[in-house]
Amino acid sequence: MKVGSKVRVVGIPDGLEDYPDFPSKSTFTKCVGREFVIAGFNEVGMAELDISSVNGSVGETIWIEPEFLELISN
Repeated sequence: MKVGSKVRVVGIPDGLEDYPDFPSKSTFTKCVGREFVIAGFNEVGMAELDISSVNGSVGETIWIEPEFLELISN
């Protein structure tokens, strides 16, 4: 996987919770089964996904471990 790769979210990390200011678990759950393009990686290897198509908020992103992603195309 690299920046620009198309991936499908196939799971979510354990321990996520919904908070009043950001419903983390609900947001990640809505992403499962959907396809995204990797926008970047952080220093610990988590992939950045633009999830604007999921929640309608322009520029909204999540960071997720590659183990929860399935590579569709490079």
